[in-house]
Amino acid sequence: MNARSLPRSIHGAAIVAVLVTGIALAPTAAAHGPTFTGNGYISNVSSVEPNVLGMFAIVVGGDARLRLSNYSGKTIVIRGYQGEPYLRFDKTGVFQNMRSPATYRNRLRFPASAALPAIVDPSAAPRWKRVARGATYAWSDHRIHWTGQSAPPGVQKDPQKTQLVFRWRVPGSADGAPFAIKGILGYRPPPPTPGGHDWVLPVAVAAVSVLALLGLLATHRRARRAA
Repeated sequence: MNARSLPRSIHGAAIVAVLVTGIALAPTAAAHGPTFTGNGYISNVSSVEPNVLGMFAIVVGGDARLRLSNYSGKTIVIRGYQGEPYLRFDKTGVFQNMRSPATYRNRLRFPASAALPAIVDPSAAPRWKRVARGATYAWSDHRIHWTGQSAPPGVQKDPQKTQLVFRWRVPGSADGAPFAIKGILGYRPPPPTPGGHDWVLPVAVAAVSVLALLGLLATHRRARRAA
């Protein structure tokens, strides 16, 4: 059967199938090719103890930020590294204590290098500044990720092993009643870095799919002219 006798519905379906194949394979190549930036660390919330009804906490960005949503109707206060008030979630938005050391240390991945302004005083009354008008806010919290310049001892010993790095705890209060967001930081070996060849096959298949599509389109045009 040639292109002239091929039913248009089947011919069109073949074109769509080739196109979909090329698109589906393209993200796979990107995910494992030069654009991959995973560091192998994954942090997760395991529980809130005791539970605060209407408050939700998750980790976003692998191990980058802790995100809290407050729909409890209560005033939620997250404590900083010295037990001082750091964040406040209430009905009017989210506020950050400009006197908390955490406000400045959380701006950098490695907190030891953060410069603290003279206003910082964890024992003083909070000076609140609004940072969000809604019920949700995400912040970099050094209690949920690894901040050392070198890898944890377990990762140094066996970098190809999936392992627990540490358990973490972020304290807070809801209308004055204490609670803690608890979780774990884990490590799993990241996919092959740029320079590996695991992305070559998907790229090659995607390229062949595109060429096949172009060939089908050209054949279709010729058949229509000859008809």
